[in-house]
Amino acid sequence: MTMILATTAHRVSRGIAVALMLSLASLASQAQYPNKPVRLVLPFGPGSATDTFLRIVAEPLGTALGQSVVVDNKPGAMSVLAVEQVAKSAPDGYTVVAATNSIVANPAGILRSVNYDPLRDFTPITRLAGTSYVLVMAADQPLKTLDELVAHARANPGKLNYASGNLGGVLYGGMLQKSIGVNMVHVPYKSTPPALLELLSGRVHLMFTDLATASGQVKAGKVRALLATATQRTALFPDVPTIAEAGLKGFADMPAWWALYGPAGMPADAVERLNREITTILQRPDIRSRLLAMGIDAVPSTPQGLAEFTREQSQNYVRLIKEFNIQPE
Repeated sequence: MTMILATTAHRVSRGIAVALMLSLASLASQAQYPNKPVRLVLPFGPGSATDTFLRIVAEPLGTALGQSVVVDNKPGAMSVLAVEQVAKSAPDGYTVVAATNSIVANPAGILRSVNYDPLRDFTPITRLAGTSYVLVMAADQPLKTLDELVAHARANPGKLNYASGNLGGVLYGGMLQKSIGVNMVHVPYKSTPPALLELLSGRVHLMFTDLATASGQVKAGKVRALLATATQRTALFPDVPTIAEAGLKGFADMPAWWALYGPAGMPADAVERLNREITTILQRPDIRSRLLAMGIDAVPSTPQGLAEFTREQSQNYVRLIKEFNIQPE
């Protein structure tokens, strides 16, 4: 009887020890974030400014984390497809989205149906960077200046069209119409690269695009920049007038920005690790100089800083959409 009790006690003790070891192993695994590849979802296609910028960051981030950072391009629906996918993902820190200002503009009234809340459904990790836009036309078009474009548009109402591949293309194109008092046809695309190809082919006449995308095309002589949306002339396009210099009225300042979010409920250690590593990368002189050459200004922040920025931007877009009477698509 004594032997049976001893054997039973031994088995119970061994079972407890095994359970304890498994529990400790699980906790250790959770603590060692990351222990598998991190998926970075991008709301635009290859060749876009978002894609180019985040691939510059993804490689050193993977090295810093000791895990692969897989870039997953998911363009479409004004970035909603990518954003909604991440909102519904497991909040374990292994799926994050490099969102643009569309994350707050879409639910503020740009789109009719958006199945996420930018403040409730995401964990803010860090701001990433910002940029502005330029108005471009294909270089082989006969119109050489903004004044020539405006005169032609007024003489041919409804004959010109403008492409958009992102939020800025939509909004600034609409504001240009209102400012010069001429209707133009809006032609939306899933991402900037296909919109730009249509511009170069002559199927669309003009578009607002980000500095990062425009700079290479201007340098190659393929497109001509006519107007800059920044409040001051940019070093990339020192000869291109700003909106104020061009004497245009009725424009709002809506610079583009990128920020990193995860699903709501992400572990604090994953947020802290991603924030720390990305901040370090964006503060590196070599990375900053590469981005500045593209017209992108790195602006990392704390998670709390991004939370406040998101709230402010959401309120700004609600106001701007009402002010410009923008109708949801």
